[in-house]
Amino acid sequence: MGKVTDKDKGWRRLQALAKSLAADDVHVRVGVLDDGRAGSEDRDGITTGQLAVAMEFGTAHIPARSWVGLTFDKARGEVQSDMQRLLGHIVDGKLTVDKALNVLGAKYSAAVKNTVTQGEQIQPPNAPSTIARKLAKTRKGASNAVRTLIDTGRMIGAVTWATFGSGK
Repeated sequence: MGKVTDKDKGWRRLQALAKSLAADDVHVRVGVLDDGRAGSEDRDGITTGQLAVAMEFGTAHIPARSWVGLTFDKARGEVQSDMQRLLGHIVDGKLTVDKALNVLGAKYSAAVKNTVTQGEQIQPPNAPSTIARKLAKTRKGASNAVRTLIDTGRMIGAVTWATFGSGK
C-alpha cells in the first residue's frame, strides 16, 4: 500500500487571504478626503472636500473640471497593472496588503496633484474675471492666473489617500 503525504505549500494562506480581502472590503481612497484630517476644515462656509466636489462636477456658477476622474481615466491601464503586480507580491508573501494599498495611494495621490499642476490645462479655461482676480493678488506671473484649479493651493494640498479594511 502506498503512502500519501499532503504538503501545504501556501494554499491555506492564500485561501485565508482571499477570504479576508473579500470580507473586509479592503480598498484605498485617493482624493480630497473630508475626514477630519488637517486641511479639510471649514473655511468661508465650505470644506476642502466640498470645494473639490464643486470643481470636479461643477455648480450652477462653476463649470465642471474633472481633475480626479481625468487622472484615473488616463491611468486606468497603469492602475490595473500596478494592482496586478502588487497582488503578486502579496501572494508571494513579499508585501502586506496594507503596504500595497499605501503604495497605490501615495503614487496616485501624487498623480492627481500632477494632473492639476503639471499636466495639460484642464478645460474649460478660467473666465477673464477669474484671471484678472488671480493676477491682482499674485506676484508669480500670469501662468498661475490662467491655470485652472490653482488659486490658494488649499485643494491640491489636501489631496491624500486613506486605506480601509484590515488587510494586514
